[in-house]
Amino acid sequence: MSDVPPRRGPATAGSFGQLITHRRHQLGMTQGDLADQLCARSGRPTFTRHEISRYERGLRIPTAPLLPVIADSLDLPMAVLRRTAAADRKRRHAGNRR
Repeated sequence: MSDVPPRRGPATAGSFGQLITHRRHQLGMTQGDLADQLCARSGRPTFTRHEISRYERGLRIPTAPLLPVIADSLDLPMAVLRRTAAADRKRRHAGNRR
């Protein structure tokens, strides 16, 4: 039996931030690269690498209208992004009730 933990794929990534960080690294993209793609694909010039950093650190969760743009930019299934973002929102909401 190996002591190496199993690799986490899109369906098993823990948080939204971990998911997009993992996929961004797989694609060889920087946070700036992803921000540039989101700007180009969404038509909104306001995305910066700082916003990507906030998503990856779990400080912010993107709104539903932005998820298709992220899915397209990172070549990830929308269902995975929706499910992961919803789970993060649920955890955040549960933590705020304490």
